Amino acid sequence: MNRYQSSFLITSTIYAIVGFFAFFVFANALIIPDKAAEEITTISLSTVEVAQVQPEPTPPEPEPEPEPEPIIEKPTPIKKPEKPKKPKKEYIQEKPIEKVVENVVAPQPTQTAPVEEAPVKNVNPAQVHNLESAYLAKVKAKVEKNKVYPRVAKRLNQTGKVEVNFDVMKKGNVKNVKIVKKSKFDKLDEATLELLIKIATFEPIPDELNREVWNITIPVDYQIQ
Repeated sequence: MNRYQSSFLITSTIYAIVGFFAFFVFANALIIPDKAAEEITTISLSTVEVAQVQPEPTPPEPEPEPEPEPIIEKPTPIKKPEKPKKPKKEYIQEKPIEKVVENVVAPQPTQTAPVEEAPVKNVNPAQVHNLESAYLAKVKAKVEKNKVYPRVAKRLNQTGKVEVNFDVMKKGNVKNVKIVKKSKFDKLDEATLELLIKIATFEPIPDELNREVWNITIPVDYQIQ
C-alpha cells in the first residue's frame, strides 16, 4: 500500500507541475498580445491624424441646350412676267418705182346679137277666162283625186266643207297653204292641210296668163255617200 501511494503522489506532482507550467505559458500568450495591441492602438491614436473624408462635390447640373430657332424660309419672290418687247420697226427705204408706161390697146367692142324675146301671144279676155277655168279645173281634179277621208271622222259620221288657200308659183310648186274657212271638225281641217302639202306641185301656169304667182282658193268637200 505504501508503494502504491508513493507512486501516485509522484505522478500527481509531475502532472501538477506540467499543468502549472502549461497554464503559465498559455496565460502569457493570452495577456501579452492584448498589451501590444493596446500600445499599438495608443500610438496610432496619438500620432496619426484621421483625414477627414470630404464629400465629393455634386456635379453641376447640365445647362439645357438652347432650342434651335425655327428656320423661316423666305418666300421666293414671284417674278413678274416680262412684257414682250416690241420689235423695233426697221425702216426700209423703198426704192422709187419707175413707172412704166405701156401702150394699152383698147379692146374693140364685140357686137352681141340682140336677144329676141318670145313674142307674147295676144289673148283676148274670153281666152284668158277659158284658160283660167281649165287650169282651176285641173287643180280641183288633182285635189279630189288625192283627198283622203279621215277614218275617225268617217266612223263618227263627221261631214263638212273646208276652204283652203294657197299660192301656185310659175313652175307649179305650192306655197303658203292655209285654211280660210274651217269645218265643224278638226280632223277634216287637218286632213285638208296635209292634202295640199302632200300634193306639193301642180302643172306650170300657162304663159298666156302671164302670171308669176297665182293665189287660189278652193273648197274641199267631205261627204259620206
